[in-house]
Formats: sequence, structure tokens, C-alpha cells
Amino acid sequence: MYKGAVQKGATRIDLEQQRAALLSRVHALPNLMRGSLYERWHKCGRPGCGCAGDGPKHLTRQLTVTLGGRTQTRYVRVGEVEQVQALLAAYAELWTLVNDLTAVNLALLRGTHPGGRATRARTRRGA
Repeated sequence: MYKGAVQKGATRIDLEQQRAALLSRVHALPNLMRGSLYERWHKCGRPGCGCAGDGPKHLTRQLTVTLGGRTQTRYVRVGEVEQVQALLAAYAELWTLVNDLTAVNLALLRGTHPGGRATRARTRRGA
């Protein structure tokens, strides 16, 4: 989504307004978490369970998160799935907003430094 974050020919005021709108969306984000939620089939390990033999395995949900170079895995109960999905979705939205903010700030910087668009355009007209 960030490639379309900056319209061609946008003025500095347009870009600053766009940045302010993006920042307000960042501030409005709910609680979030980075990680991956996935399902897997496994044997539970109980000797009396059908999965211990040739029976079907159990479907479980796992959350994995890497923090400080270490991957942590946690079992996610059925009642927690929606909550975990909401946390992960908010994190994905955050990164979309970060990419959009980066594109806007880059466009603002391009227009302000000596080699930026605004300076080059003035130099060409004045030459």
C-alpha cells in the first residue's frame, strides 16, 4: 500500500496533512503483537488417546514469536484465537502505516535538501 501513499505532484502542505492523518491512525491503533499463528496436527502424548496409535491426530493452534533472537511458541486455546488474530492484525496495520509514513517523510525530505525536487526545478527554470 505504501507505493500509493504519495500522490505525484503533491504539495508540501498535502504531504504534511497526509503525515498528520497517518500519525493519528497510528495513535488510534489498539493493542498489538508481532508473531505468527498457525495450526498443526500432533499427537497429544496420552497413552489412552486414539492418537497414540493409528488414530487421527489433534488439531492445535500455535503462536510463535521471536524475541531477542529466541523463538517462543505458545499453545493458543480455542477461546483465544480471535483475540490473538486481532493483535496480529493490528500489528500488520501498524507496518502498513509505518511504510506509508516512510514514503511521505521521504517525499518531504526530497523537497527540502539541496538536491531535492524543489531546488532542481527552480534551478532549471532559472537557468
